[in-house]
This record gives sequence, structure tokens and C-alpha cells, in this order.
Amino acid sequence: MQRALRAATAGRYDVLLVYRVDRFSRRLSDLLDLLGQLEDAGVAFTSATEPFDTSTSIGRMLVQLLGVFAEFERETIIDRVINGMNAKAAKGKWPGGNRPYGYLIDRATQKLTPHEHEAAILSEIVRMYVKKRLGTRAIADELNRRGITNRTGKKWSGMTIGRLLENPAYTGDIVYGDTHVPDTHPALIDRPTWHHIREIADTRSDAHNQRAMNGSDYHLTGLITCPRCKNKYIGTSAKGRTRSYHYYTCYSHSRYGTHDCTSPRLDAPAMDEAVLQALHDFYRNADTLIATAINQARAHHHDTNADRHAELDAIEAAITAKTTARDKYRTAFENGTMDEEDTGPRLRELRTEIEALKVRRDEITDLISDEPIAPSPSTLAKTRARLEHVITNGDSAERKAIIEELIAEIRITGDEIIPVFRLPRDEPVAVDAATPATSTGDGNEPDPVRAMPNLVGRAGLEPATEGL
Repeated sequence: MQRALRAATAGRYDVLLVYRVDRFSRRLSDLLDLLGQLEDAGVAFTSATEPFDTSTSIGRMLVQLLGVFAEFERETIIDRVINGMNAKAAKGKWPGGNRPYGYLIDRATQKLTPHEHEAAILSEIVRMYVKKRLGTRAIADELNRRGITNRTGKKWSGMTIGRLLENPAYTGDIVYGDTHVPDTHPALIDRPTWHHIREIADTRSDAHNQRAMNGSDYHLTGLITCPRCKNKYIGTSAKGRTRSYHYYTCYSHSRYGTHDCTSPRLDAPAMDEAVLQALHDFYRNADTLIATAINQARAHHHDTNADRHAELDAIEAAITAKTTARDKYRTAFENGTMDEEDTGPRLRELRTEIEALKVRRDEITDLISDEPIAPSPSTLAKTRARLEHVITNGDSAERKAIIEELIAEIRITGDEIIPVFRLPRDEPVAVDAATPATSTGDGNEPDPVRAMPNLVGRAGLEPATEGL
């Protein structure tokens, strides 16, 4: 749908044809909004099975009526499905959806029956959680270490274990909405153990909420790319004997443990300060550094556009040739040497071909004109002043905001942590997020702007955490 709307805005087609209106949208407000976007783009809307003409007031009214009926049908289907699932739950049957881990669904009775293999693994999970007092992450790590996969054949995560231990179906109850039917199928967890699980979970949840760091305090969440698995780093914390430690941890490492990714944690406060210092150092000499980067980026842009210029020249030549042919057909028709039966079809073909060529010409022109432009001296001066104010007097939220504005990403290469800068924007022209600075010498993409080499070394990033 989004691709179709973008193509409509670009003028790549004239009519959007659907099988039925309710295949296009089943919500009236969305239908009207989509029709408005198509109308603004000059694209007609029609149905293959319903007779209406949106160019007339009666046709537009008919489309809206069809949209009303489509929404009514959708709501009716939803009500029937929910009522049916409630009715099944009230009879002690599984109402629908994915079956709980550890159970199968009996096709004859539609009730849950134990899955021998999965039930044994569930019992082990409960034992580790209740008896050994392992957390959900630690349980997932242990299962993954043993080579035990979940039902879909993937690795376990702490989140999956947590959701599993929240499901009341394991006590033998069916719970769906406001419907609660006890003892409908064999229980895999007895009720005293279930209540104990909930008590442990509630206690750990409260402790986690008390020590959790505010999201705005992790300035670099989502900006650091793991060099091993290419996932992003997220903010995490750990509690020692005397204080809490805050880190940036690879998402795979955080969710699945070291079994999935062995990238080390990074000290969050040290990383935040180092990146802010890198920004400060960069903007002290930003005018010279950015000018050099822009010049090399323009050279790279010019080199990569050589093929586009050749294609643009070929398209212009084709447009000229087809326009000349079209004019000749028109002249022949006006002079009476060719009749409408001969000239009409060919003229329509030429018009379509010329319009398609013009659309492609505009696309290539936009790509060629998108040349890197340096921000103005006044923009750099304002950015420098704002950065100095935030570093000196800004709160955590302001620091996070300016980092997100001026840092495109942070790459880890060997023992180096390299920030890729996003240049400040002039209005209305913007500069590319990761402006190249120096050539690699191999003909590939240039390296990003580097604030400083070896910005933060590996040593000292992860302090010793006593008691863990």
C-alpha cells in the first residue's frame, strides 16, 4: 500500500484498480483518507467488480456507502469471532491462538492435553526458577547451553521464559477475557507452586523497577552497532554490593546471553562522556574538517553519478526522438495523408512512452542534484554554542537529544570506538547523515568522519562488579 501511494505521488500510474472496495480498506476513515491522497496525486480509483465513477458526486457517495458496509462487515466478523472464542472458553475448550508450551490441543474435544517432551522441559524451567532461584535470563542461557530449543526451533530468551511463567493455563484453568473456567484440563503446575512463582516474579519486578535507570540516562541506546552480530546495543544495569553499574550491552547478548553473542558490555557513563567530548573536540575545528569532508564527498558523488549522466543523456535523446515522431504523426493527420485509425493508436503509445521516460528522467535528475552541501558558518556557530551549553549545564534529556541529533551511529572496530557524525542542517537543505571524510584507497565507500582515533579503548570500559 505504501509503495502504491509513493508511486501515485511520483506520477507513475493513472488508475488504481482494486477487486473490491473492502479489499482496499475496511475502515471508512482510512478509505476516505486514502482516496484523498490518490485524488491529490491525480490518480483515479476504481473497482473491478463494483460500478462507480469517483469523478461524479453520485459515484463518490457510492464509494462511501460501500466503505460503510465494509466496516460494518468487519466489525460483525470481529464480534462473531470474539463471541465464538468466549463460548469455547466457557465450555473449558482452548479458545484459539497458539497453544501453550507443554500442551497439545485434542482435535476431538478441543481441550489441552500434556505434551510429554515439552511438559518435562517446563518442569525443569519451574524447578530452576523456584528451587534454584535462577532468573529468566539465566534459565534461557542454561537451556540454550544444553541445546534445548523452544517450540519453533529457536533459542530461548528471558522474555519468552517470563511470558511462559505468566500463563494461568498451566494450573489447569482456561482464562480468556472475563471468562475463567477452572480445572478444565490436566495441570502442569500445581497451585501452590504457581502462587510461589507469581510471588517471586512480583518481588523481582519491584526490585528491578527501583534500580532501573531512566531511559533518557542511556544516551547512546540504539546508536552502537555490535561488531559481531550487527545488532544494536541497549542500556542495561547490574547491582553490586555497594552500587549499581550501568552498561551498553548488545541486544543479542542481553536477550540470549553469551551463548549467542560474546561482545563485551561497555561502561555507559564512560561512553556517554567520551562521545560528548568527541563532539566538543570535533566542533572546535568543524569548519575545516567539514569542508574537507564535503569536498571528498562531492568528488565521490560525482564519480558515482557517471552512469546516471549517461542514462540521462540516453533518456533525453529518446524523448526528443519520440516527440519528433509524435509531431510527424500529427502533421500527417492534419495534412490528410493518414487517417485517425492509423495515427490514433500510435499517438497514444508515443504519449505513454514519453510520459514514462519523463518520470525516469525526473528520478535521475533528483539523484544527480542530491549533492552534499556544507552547513553554513552561522549554523555551525549555533551548533557549537548549543553543544557547549548542553555539556556544561544541560540535563540528561538535553544531552541525549543533542547526541541523537548529531550522531548517526557508533561503530566498534577492533579496539576503536568510532562515532559517525550527522552534520547540522540548514533550512531547507540538509546534509547526508554520515558524510564521508577519507578515502579507503580501494575504490569502495569512503570512511566516515572520525572525531579522533582510538577514542575509547577496551580497558576500563567494564569495571569489576563485586558480588556477581
